[in-house]
Amino acid sequence: MKSTQIYLTEAEHAALQRAAERAGASMTAVIRELIENHLLANEPPPTDLTALTGAAGPGRPTDIATQKQQMLDEALYADFRRHERPFRVAESK
Repeated sequence: MKSTQIYLTEAEHAALQRAAERAGASMTAVIRELIENHLLANEPPPTDLTALTGAAGPGRPTDIATQKQQMLDEALYADFRRHERPFRVAESK
């Protein structure tokens, strides 16, 4: 995080303080939320793949690539076990 100092008018400061009190949050949290909702939310998504640089290194594939079938089998088996009826042994008469 970076520290930033801003100057507000009395009215701006009062409005920010009221918003923080209503939200039960700090003024800093309110400012961050405003930035995220009004500035960052309107930014277009990246159009290039530079953010993915280094996500997969050279050499061996990742675990998910080498163990895909095993991971799918385990997930399917776990899901099956959650929906399985309890095993009941029939009593002899």
